[in-house]
Amino acid sequence: MAAFTSPREIGVAQYLTLHIEEVGDGTDPLPRTRGEFPGSPVVLDADGRLETGMLTAVVDGIGGMTSGLSCLPDWIVTTNLALRRADDALVGQRGTGPLVVDVRVLRRGRSSVVTRGEVTSVAGDAVATFWLTCAVLTPEGGPPQFERPVGRLERVVPDDPIFRAPPAEFFGLEAGTRPGEVLLHPEPRLRNPWGILHGGATAVALDTTARGLVTGTSDPAAATGAVVTDLVVHYLSPGRVGPLVARATDAGPSPASPNGDRLVRVEVRDRGADDRAVALAMTTVRRRDR
Repeated sequence: MAAFTSPREIGVAQYLTLHIEEVGDGTDPLPRTRGEFPGSPVVLDADGRLETGMLTAVVDGIGGMTSGLSCLPDWIVTTNLALRRADDALVGQRGTGPLVVDVRVLRRGRSSVVTRGEVTSVAGDAVATFWLTCAVLTPEGGPPQFERPVGRLERVVPDDPIFRAPPAEFFGLEAGTRPGEVLLHPEPRLRNPWGILHGGATAVALDTTARGLVTGTSDPAAATGAVVTDLVVHYLSPGRVGPLVARATDAGPSPASPNGDRLVRVEVRDRGADDRAVALAMTTVRRRDR
């Protein structure tokens, strides 16, 4: 397992062009950070929308770093992530970008960290709220190297055409055998420096799968007729080999929604690692035409 070189070199964060900085003087045991997401057109879908899987990749990247700062000289791995989008941010440009992500560690225990964050537009309108639980670990090769407080962390986008590709192509998504099944190929750009698939990449795959089931398409780039309004992801084991297979099943109508929303369960497994379960998610999916 390789040592961490630089937090600026994580491929998913480079694709999203996330900017992060620590709030305060760096001595607070429960750190707070502020992230900025420009919402460049390349990361949007064919309808110009920021899908919930992509938004989850944003908050996982910023929330994970914030959680990790509370654990130095140890680090973290995400175990659970819950995200709820504001109803007013499901249409129009408010939920697309540019966005501001405000993150605060709520609790740092011996073995876990609990973090909460809010996503807003630059005008301060609510876009999403999320909660993150991480397990504390001691990584081989050591944690990322930070000077506290962490100054504005800029991302340099590699001069590689894949970093200008649409989301489905960048995240290595491939149609499965039916609507509600998507394959993800864990290319090096989608892994963290320890060789594990980035949690945000897993979220993009499960979001795409859930929407594909509801819209009846197996094409990862074509499931634009629906949006995931809420999701809860449980990360069960590292994705290392691939391809990963995400499969969705309809769990019925959402009892709390008057909009005909569907509850969709998604399971992600690593086919190359004896079909090991990587993640399990429950999502709420809404058709955009309702």
